[in-house]
Order: sequence, then C-alpha cells, then structure tokens
Amino acid sequence: MVTPRGKIKLNLEIYKTIIATTVRYANVKIPEENWAEVYGLLYGYNNGDDVIVTEAIPFTHTKKQRHILKVEFDEEDYALAASIESEFYVKDPPQYIVGWYHSHPGIKLMLSQDDVKNQLAWQSNNPLAIALVFNPVRLLKQIEVPARKGDPVKQLQLDTGFLNFRLDDPNRGLEAAFHIVPFEFTDLNLDESLILNAQEFVRWVTRAFPKGDDVLKEYQRYTESTLQKLDEIYNGTSSYLTTLIRKGENHRIPQVVESQSQEAIKILEQGNNMINIFKIMKNYLEYKERERLIPQIDEILNSWDQKTANYMENFQKLATKEQ
Repeated sequence: MVTPRGKIKLNLEIYKTIIATTVRYANVKIPEENWAEVYGLLYGYNNGDDVIVTEAIPFTHTKKQRHILKVEFDEEDYALAASIESEFYVKDPPQYIVGWYHSHPGIKLMLSQDDVKNQLAWQSNNPLAIALVFNPVRLLKQIEVPARKGDPVKQLQLDTGFLNFRLDDPNRGLEAAFHIVPFEFTDLNLDESLILNAQEFVRWVTRAFPKGDDVLKEYQRYTESTLQKLDEIYNGTSSYLTTLIRKGENHRIPQVVESQSQEAIKILEQGNNMINIFKIMKNYLEYKERERLIPQIDEILNSWDQKTANYMENFQKLATKEQ
C-alpha cells in the first residue's frame, strides 16, 4: 500500500464551485439517464508535499447520453487551460495546474481507465497532481455507492461527497493503481453544519442553475412571471381603490393599501432572494460559456433591478389616491 504524500488543502469557494458545476448536470430534475459528467481544472501550487488549491475552473461536460466516465478534454480545452495557467503563473507565489476534478454522478468514487489516462497526463507534468472525484448522491445520502449492483451500501458520516486520488506509479501507464490523498479545508471545519449546508446548496443549485442555455430560459421565465405577479397586485389594488373612492369609502384606503402591501413585500422579497441566487450561480458557469452567457444573464437580472427599484415606494403612494 502506498503512503500518500502530503495533504490537499482547499477552501469553501472551491468546494461550492465543484458542487455547483457538477450538480448542474446531474440532479433530481434531470432524468438519471441524462446525467452528465463534468470536468474542471484545479489551479494552485505545491507547498512541500502539500497541494494548495486556490481555484477550480469548470471546463466541459459529457455531451452524449449514457457516457458517464467518458468526459475528456479536446485540443481547444488544453490550449485554453495553458492560456489560463500563464495568467496564474505570474501570481505570488506562482500558480499552475495542480490537478483536475470531475464528477461520478451516482457512481462509486474511483478512477476509471479513462480517468487513469487523464491523470497520467497531469501527473507526468506534476508528480503531486491530484484527481478530485465528486458524487452528489454520496453527499446527499451519505452513502458509498457500491461498485457493482447488488453489493452492500456503506453508510457514511460527515462525508463531503468527494475523494482525491493520485496514481501509485505513473510509469505503469494505464495499469497504474491509485490511492486516496487526504484533504483539509483551510477556512472551515468539517462538521455536521458544513454537510447540512452543502446538501442545502445542492438543492439550490438544482432549483436555480439549469444546464446549458436553459439557464437563460429559466431566469427569463422567473423574472417575467414574478414581475407579472407584482403588476397584478399593484394594478388590482389601484383599481379597487378607484372603486372605493367612487363609493365614497376613502377612509378604507390606508387599510387596503397596508394589507396589499404586505403581500407585495412578500413576493418582492422572494423575488430578490432568488435573483441574488441567480447572481451567485452565474459565477459557476463553464469557462467557455461565460463570455456568451454572462452578458445575457446580466441583462435579465439588471432588468429586474430596474423594474423593482421603486416598486414599494410607488405602491405606498396609492394610499394618497384621491380619484
């Protein structure tokens, strides 16, 4: 048995990036046969035998159905990875690719033959390079998914849903065995609170971060439907106040406005909370889609901000309605 060298050190934001980018393509809203595997790179530096991960960047995902364990880089991805690495290398201390991460949604955490092939490429350039493998099902259910159907399921406790692997001897090529490398978080404790928050984050990603261009459709749909609800409350209240004035029941106006404003505030707060989540999720887009999608997402979210900025101020003015 190989004794692992050093530890992997990472922070909460890297963990969130891994969760968001992988769960986006494998969650309860997507039929399991359509789940996709995600591939990203880990940047950072080596400190002795320890690997310090400073950033995780999502790159790609399997494009074909039923191709779990088949995610891979193409020539464009490798060129882009090298370009990004040059930007990291000018930092202090110089940073570079320290490994890669990918998902095994619903599958046991290990390295497949294709994974070993990928790991050989990274570990040949950096002997301490790691392969981080994440399974959201493992995190949510706190179980180790068996390698073969029918094998017993192992119950886990305080499990983050991922493991880090390194090849025992890269010189053996595709026949190389692998071992687990321990890790620690640099800015939080691995406790029950962390696991519960991570599980909740999975649920938010499932709800608010659709795969591919569906993210635009969902954000547009949500903002339009919520703005429509706010318009309906405003216009309905205004129309009712007009009726009260016509009946000479002006004294009821403050009470009606107060009652309806509570409902409006509730919808507006829910909308703002979701919009804030959308703003967070856009940071987890795959690198190659950011330039195209972020401006479109910003346009949708900025439109919400502009249309709701003075909503409650205008709503309260209904209390002074006289005709």
